[in-house]
Amino acid sequence: MASNAPDFDWQPFIGRSLGYLCLHLAEMRSRTVLEQAEFLMTLGLPRREAAIVVGSTDESLRVLARSKAKRVAAKGAK
Repeated sequence: MASNAPDFDWQPFIGRSLGYLCLHLAEMRSRTVLEQAEFLMTLGLPRREAAIVVGSTDESLRVLARSKAKRVAAKGAK
């Protein structure tokens, strides 16, 4: 039986679900939002998708990462 309903792309849903499970199994949920997002990005999730999983936005993660880089650079210059 043919269906006229459009196919649903499950890949983003599956990727986010697996990201959430990875955070849970790695016991990363108690870490900062940036640490959680960096962990997910290390696993291959784009920053935008990692932001959704950790309950943030892409722009917020970008700002947090930039602030962290500035702190690290300032610490190294001392």
